[in-house]
Parts: sequence; C-alpha cells; structure tokens
Amino acid sequence: MRAATSCPVLLCADSAVGADVRAALEQAGLQVTLAPALDREPVNGSAPRLILIDGAAETDGALKLCHRLRSRFDDPFVPILFLAAGDAAGLRRASLECGADSFLPRPFEPVDLVAHARALLRLKDRHDQLTAKASETHRINKRLQAAYQLIDQELELARRVQESFLPQTLPQLANVRLAARYRLCGRVGGDFYDVFRLDEHHLGMYVADAMGHGVAASLLTIFVKTSVQPKDIDGQSYRLVPPNEVLERLNRAMIGQALSETPFITMAYALFNWQTGMLSFARAGHPYPLYLPREGPPTLWQIEGSLLGVFDTRYQVQTHELQPGDKVLLYTDGMDGASFAAHPVGLPSLLAAAEQYRRLPIDELVGRLSSDVFGQTRQTDDLTVLGLEML
Repeated sequence: MRAATSCPVLLCADSAVGADVRAALEQAGLQVTLAPALDREPVNGSAPRLILIDGAAETDGALKLCHRLRSRFDDPFVPILFLAAGDAAGLRRASLECGADSFLPRPFEPVDLVAHARALLRLKDRHDQLTAKASETHRINKRLQAAYQLIDQELELARRVQESFLPQTLPQLANVRLAARYRLCGRVGGDFYDVFRLDEHHLGMYVADAMGHGVAASLLTIFVKTSVQPKDIDGQSYRLVPPNEVLERLNRAMIGQALSETPFITMAYALFNWQTGMLSFARAGHPYPLYLPREGPPTLWQIEGSLLGVFDTRYQVQTHELQPGDKVLLYTDGMDGASFAAHPVGLPSLLAAAEQYRRLPIDELVGRLSSDVFGQTRQTDDLTVLGLEML
C-alpha cells in the first residue's frame, strides 16, 4: 500500500477491479494513488483531495471503509465518490448513509466518472476556500478583540484620569450650599467643572464643555483644568482674577497651542463672594446661567461671549447680588436634549422642570434636573449641572 501524501485522488479498490477507474481518471489528467485493501484505512499521510471507493468486488467492506473514512475526513472535509454494481437505488442510499457524497453505479461511462470526480474536486476547492476565509476571519477577529481590549483599557485609564481632575468634594460653607451632577454618555467625555475656595470670602467655579465626548475631548478638559488661573500671587499678596480675564487668558493659551484642528470649548466662569452674595461671571459660548430667585420666575442671565480657542477676543462681566433663598445653575449643552412632561425638548423643558423643583434644596433640585429631564429620551451628550444656593 502506498501512502497518499499529496495525491489529488485516492482510489480504494482491488487493483484488477479498479483498473478501468484508474485508467479513466489518469487519461483525464488526474493523479491517482491506489489503495487496494478495503479492510483497513488506506491513508497514512496528508488527506487526498478526493476519495473513490469501488465496492464492486466487496460491497460490505467498501461501505464499512466509507463510514470509517468519513469519520476521519469530516474535518478537514474530503469528498467521497462511491462506486458499486447491483441495486443502484439501494446502494446509493446505503453509501450516502455511510458518508459518501455521491454515488455512481457500475457499469458507467468514463466521461460520467470524470464529470463526477471533477465536480467533487470543485466542491473540495470551494470548501477549502471558504475554510481558509473563515480561518482568516477568525484570526482577524482575534486581533480585533485584542485591539478592542487595549482600547477599552486605555479608555478606562482615561476615565480615571479625567475623574481625578474633578472635585472630589465641594466646599462646605455656613450660608451656601453647592451641588453637582456629572453624567457622561460614554466612557470619557468633554464636560468638566470645578469649585474651589480662593480666600476667606470667595469661591471660584466653572462649568465647561469641550467639543465631542471622546478621548480627544477628555484631553482638552485636562489642558483647560491646568490652564485656568483664578488668582495672581505676588509675594505675600494676591489678586483674584476677574471672570472675564480668566477666560481671556485661557483663550490665549489655547490659541498659543496652534493645534492643527481648532478645539471648540465653551465655559461659564463665576467668582462668588459668599459673605456679600455678589456673584460675577463671564461666559464663552456657553449656555446662559439659570437664575432661580426665591420669588419670581426663572431667568437666564444673558451675556455675550465667543468660544474659547478660536480667535483673540475680550469677554464681558456681569454681576448680580444673590439673596437668601436664591439659586443659580450652571450647566452644559447636554440640557439641549432635556425632555420634561409635555414641554418641547430643550430649554422649555429645562425651565419647566426648574420651575417645578425650585423649592427643593439645591442638591435635590440638581439631582431631579439631571435625571427627570432625561426620563423619556436617551442621553446623547455629556451632561453637567452645578448648582449654588444662598441659605
């Protein structure tokens, strides 16, 4: 018996009985290896591309061999053509049940045998091509999974870094309460805020929004965080920088980076004296602060101010005196997706919700605004709400 290491066709047949089969195939240009023993598996090397089993001399042994070979060559798949003489219908059924892929009764025309063989070889070629594509797809998927896992790890690291730049606690003051809610629509985002004591009487605070809500936006938030200069210190003395000047310095710092793509950042910055209740603020393309007086309708504090990082410009300052019971909200444009009750989406819903919840303590008010206004819609942008209340 010869080992079939690379033969296209393996013929399992008695040498005398299978001579016509071999002659027909070789005349058609196919390479044939003969394995004359039907009582044991004939293949010791690599799989052939086609197996022909001739059961003309010993049908039962040929059927048993067919069953064994199908078990062995189901993966990788090798087509099997079964030849036999006798009851064609019965033998066809028996051979197919034993794992043959096609059946050809004896006697046959050589052209029919060659046509069957070539059809099964085409099937083998197509199967191998699909198997190769499936293997390549599997390898690509594994590489993609590894890449996605790496991206996921980097996003998680970016999220932790970004959160570390947010205030872990808010200042505790005798006559003022502060509250904040920070909700990202992804792992990292472009929203950020800060509240900090500047001296015994003043707080600095801001809410800002970098374009987008991915890694690039989160990197901009870190740059802005480190670039805000709320106080000038000269020896033993210091100067609190007015809100408009804070924005102007930050704007020049961003322009000085000369980034290839202009980063768009909006910000509302406020300087608050909690003893006198005086609050000064400036805005750079940011949503207007929402003022909730103890008595009277909610009001938007409107003031001009262009985006940060686009061109050198000046910013205006607006000052208000807060009375006990007054509240002020700074928020990002994630509120554009606010939906409350039957009110139109956006600012009308925000104003309606603020009006309904205005009597709540500031922490409850901010919490209800950041949750209830998105109860009927999916959050598509980052959302930050920072609230201040005079007690």
